[in-house]
Amino acid sequence: MHEPEDPGARRLSRFWEARAREDALRYSLPSGARVDEPAFAASGGAALDAFGEHLGAWLPDDLDDAVLDVGCGAGRLTGALAERGRAVTAVDVAPTMVATARARLGDDAARTWHVARAADLPLDDATVGAALLLGVLPHLPTLELVTDALAELARVLRPEGTAVFDVRSAPAPLTLPGEDGLPSHVARHPLWRGSVVGLETLAAVAFEHGLGIERIAGSETARSLVLARREAV
Repeated sequence: MHEPEDPGARRLSRFWEARAREDALRYSLPSGARVDEPAFAASGGAALDAFGEHLGAWLPDDLDDAVLDVGCGAGRLTGALAERGRAVTAVDVAPTMVATARARLGDDAARTWHVARAADLPLDDATVGAALLLGVLPHLPTLELVTDALAELARVLRPEGTAVFDVRSAPAPLTLPGEDGLPSHVARHPLWRGSVVGLETLAAVAFEHGLGIERIAGSETARSLVLARREAV
């Protein structure tokens, strides 16, 4: 994939490519925690279980209906979905993230890989039955970028298709020096800190693009987990 021409897109790509080269597993986790390979792989299945516990059923019944994993990173959720018999289309803005995921998980007919932004997915309209965007929207620094990603998600979802994503819905708690394990060049960067999107604003933006918010978990915290559904035709 050629480098995006838009300066903001180039900045986004360069930031996450730098994180991937620094430590692809660490920066595939929303927390930026250091983990080894077994813990990283195990956390993907635990996350899928948590989605079900907090949001209910969201995956298509048909195992051949590929799940879209946007911001796949080093393949934490991609691998967990594959272990459960799901075909996956995995997308990340950083080439090294995609390369790391492919090296970990391999290539077969059930997995396809793309280097692309959440706002510019290499997929046709209304072709996806379910999608994940974990750790994507919370790191986008403006509401405009969040809106662009949600609009693109709505474009590729089929009518009544589902999406699970997280959003930074309140300011993060204050941390003092020494309390945040992230290096300062990451923790203070606007592409890591992201922007706060109130849940009422989120619902309005989603509705504008044909996405209905069905459930929200964690609304009392700084990070909310959301289940959305593409409106029926």
